[in-house]
Amino acid sequence: MTTPSPGNGAHPVDDSDPTGRYRSSAAERVQQDVAGSDEPAPAADAESAAAPPQSPVERFPWMKDTRQWGTRALLTPHGLTVGSIAVGLYGEIPEESREMTRMPRGSYATPGMPRLDNYSVNRKDELWSDNAATLYEEAIQRRWVAMQDINWDALPDQSEDLELAWCQLCTELGQHATAEIDTIGLWLHRMNYAYIEPKMFLATEEFDSARHFEAMRHRALCNGGSLGLESPGLMNRRMVETRAGWPEVAVSLYIARGALTLLLYRFGAHFATNPVDRKIFSLCLQDKARHLAYGQAMLKLTVAVKGVDFGISLRRILGSIEKDMAGELKDPVLWEALAIIAGGSLSGIMEGMAAVDKLRSDYIRQYLARLRYVGIDKPERALHPDLAAVLQ
Repeated sequence: MTTPSPGNGAHPVDDSDPTGRYRSSAAERVQQDVAGSDEPAPAADAESAAAPPQSPVERFPWMKDTRQWGTRALLTPHGLTVGSIAVGLYGEIPEESREMTRMPRGSYATPGMPRLDNYSVNRKDELWSDNAATLYEEAIQRRWVAMQDINWDALPDQSEDLELAWCQLCTELGQHATAEIDTIGLWLHRMNYAYIEPKMFLATEEFDSARHFEAMRHRALCNGGSLGLESPGLMNRRMVETRAGWPEVAVSLYIARGALTLLLYRFGAHFATNPVDRKIFSLCLQDKARHLAYGQAMLKLTVAVKGVDFGISLRRILGSIEKDMAGELKDPVLWEALAIIAGGSLSGIMEGMAAVDKLRSDYIRQYLARLRYVGIDKPERALHPDLAAVLQ
């Protein structure tokens, strides 16, 4: 079907474009030229034959559709980084974006593009962190491969009790990783493309978590052991099933659960009795520290911008989160396995339990300290009673 061109009504123009509109006024002129190409060409005279060919800009009017031509990103000592290309209007981060397509920030908008209608995170204070671009660069530079970078053949034999304890720790850490994959995956597609830096970083976090799951599963199965018992999964479900908003999810992902995951990787690296285990847990530890660096910076900005009332609402949410934390602290399986690892054997479990008690108290103290850092003041007396008892 054809309709008169909106320009002069002389040429038929294909209006089969599902958007019902052309990409831009320049693109419309190109369509008009194409639509009129079937008309007989006027006879060429000597003057037109001698005329120079049209320049590309004249031939393709869409080349004029740019918001800021002449922008040049400068190389840094670290190369052309994500941060160094955020220059001019391309580095202007809007407080809110209602652009509901996948238009890259700073590009020339196409009128009539269909909405995605599924972006629910559209404000800077809901997902932005100033360190996201730097953390992305670190993530891609420090990436490692579990299959190649770990010398699995060098794992020494251990007693059955000790090996079972390590397998149980790896099983539960593998579940931590899969919960993170699912949680971030549920939210990544809801985040507006105006905030591409945190979206890029979160993509690396998903890949890191997949690699952690791979490494933990490899470790449990490569030394004559097996996968252990499934964890209670209370915090896993909390993260995956939260729908209130990304900041509310982040409190669970990066503070309530993330602080424990970080400490468990540190515990494994500290009590490893061989270079292989020490390397596995140290590599996972550096990745997890990067994840928490984003989460805390993001939450700190969110609380600062949204104000005291939002911080109070997060404190109320923490009441139910702490109930899940207390439930997992009561489950004996993980803590008994850690005590065997710290004690060096089943017979040393009582000595090892002292290290486990310290880990649990460190967990609660770090939980409170990280909340204070992001602007949520929660004193010890306001903790869930079972968590407060851990500190005593």
